[in-house]
Amino acid sequence: MSDFTSSKTPTAFPRLAFVRHAETFANVRRVWHGQTDTALTPRGQEQAAYLGKSFHQFMQPDIIIASPLQRTRHTAQAIADQHQLPVQLDPRLMEFHLGDWEDTSFDDLQEKMGVAARLKDEPDFTPPNGDSQNSVRQRMVEAIEDILQQYAGANVVVVSHGVAIAIALAHYLHSDTTQWLNYSMNNTGISELCLRSKSLPVFNHTEHLQCLED
Repeated sequence: MSDFTSSKTPTAFPRLAFVRHAETFANVRRVWHGQTDTALTPRGQEQAAYLGKSFHQFMQPDIIIASPLQRTRHTAQAIADQHQLPVQLDPRLMEFHLGDWEDTSFDDLQEKMGVAARLKDEPDFTPPNGDSQNSVRQRMVEAIEDILQQYAGANVVVVSHGVAIAIALAHYLHSDTTQWLNYSMNNTGISELCLRSKSLPVFNHTEHLQCLED
């Protein structure tokens, strides 16, 4: 997988890019805020701004669609503002919902509750009042297929969440959602999925964040 493809390179087919939202307070605390509507940190707002200003180097988007949670809306808006495009919202692009276990730390999910491995390895494992891999896969794939059909021929940007994107990529590339940990993306990471070849020409591109590195 290459790390970057310029939008200036002619392409025969429209492009599909996935962007993970910018940094949130939950990311800093290392807790699972699946569908909890957590805000961007000041650093996250900077990340989104740099993403928006540089996105034209990666792709000239025609359509921008995001999860309705504020962290994805604000990240998507940073791209949209630079391209004079609206942000469309689709709740099917929301993050893996942990139900009653929302706001639990990743350490507690693994060490105290012992469920981290089940969340990774069991597609039907469902936290109380939450999602499963299969339910996330079903709604993410349904949304993506609808988007591609409705906007055939367009360069599409989907702004979503780390686990939701990873599950979708694992589905399209392996037909196996338990591979999702192989597709973990950084905040504002960009990945491009080619459905024709079932490949990732670009994965987790974050060059726009270099100026923010400590």
